[in-house]
Amino acid sequence: MATRSKVKKLDVRRFGGVHSYMITILYPHFAGVTFSKMLRLFALPVVTLLLIFIDRFWGVMDGTYVNMLAAVAIVLAGVPHGTLDVEIAAAHFGQKGFAGKARIIAGYLGCAGAMILLWFQLPELALISFLIISIVHFSRDWREGVDPFLAMMVGWALVALPALASPDDVAMIFAALTGSDNGAVIAALLGAASVPAALGSLVFAYWAFRHEDKQSALEVLACILAALFLPPLVAFAIFFCGLHSPRHMADALRETGDLSPLKKAAIIIAVFALSLGLGVLMFLFQADVPADMGIIRTAFILISTLTVPHFILEHILSDKTPA
Repeated sequence: MATRSKVKKLDVRRFGGVHSYMITILYPHFAGVTFSKMLRLFALPVVTLLLIFIDRFWGVMDGTYVNMLAAVAIVLAGVPHGTLDVEIAAAHFGQKGFAGKARIIAGYLGCAGAMILLWFQLPELALISFLIISIVHFSRDWREGVDPFLAMMVGWALVALPALASPDDVAMIFAALTGSDNGAVIAALLGAASVPAALGSLVFAYWAFRHEDKQSALEVLACILAALFLPPLVAFAIFFCGLHSPRHMADALRETGDLSPLKKAAIIIAVFALSLGLGVLMFLFQADVPADMGIIRTAFILISTLTVPHFILEHILSDKTPA
């Protein structure tokens, strides 16, 4: 006899101010469905615990090459999820023509250029701005159905906890980014401000468990553990590459559903290549720093440069009332 699935509820998920309606289906518990659900639930925590175990017993996570690989992974995973922003903006602003898209691209490039200029002229302000934007941007990963304040605590903890757990490493990275000792001061202040954020994140995890959202709870706990027990870049890569970027990439692909797969692929590849080219130029023309720190510095500045217009677009569209 065929087994019928049951419709549980209608979920409303939001990306860029646009609501997509998804039906949650209760499938019969056969092996394939159970395995897939278990994989989504435990993949990030298991990988995090495994890396912590490796680092505790072999101490290989804090090496120069591991940090460089983490920085490269952050760029390779981070750039693609913003490559369809122009298409998303064009659709929602009704600017699908050449002139309309040209205006959107000009605005996008203007925001990115302003961030690059800020890094060259006022690197401390650029760093602080990037940290604040990152906190708000990351908090959106958990804002669905929860108090925005608790979600903000999670974003805050993801950014600030590494400065508490690994102050010397974060101070060294921030000093390289700013080119002065002011970076170490910013790192110290960030670490001092991380404790309430960590407590708020634990409250969020408890709330999620109580409301049967075990996946969100485990994700947050895994990210907190990574921030506390792994080197900063590795911890950030776990969240950014394993959670944030794939989630937003899936949203972007869904929001551009009217484009053909071939056109999507062409846009993603083209924007990705141009972004990497910008990163190469940043690396070649930066100040005289060691190659390893130069890669890390370039990765941060490139990601921040692309994050600012991406964040602004997300903010505008999230406040846009859908028709």
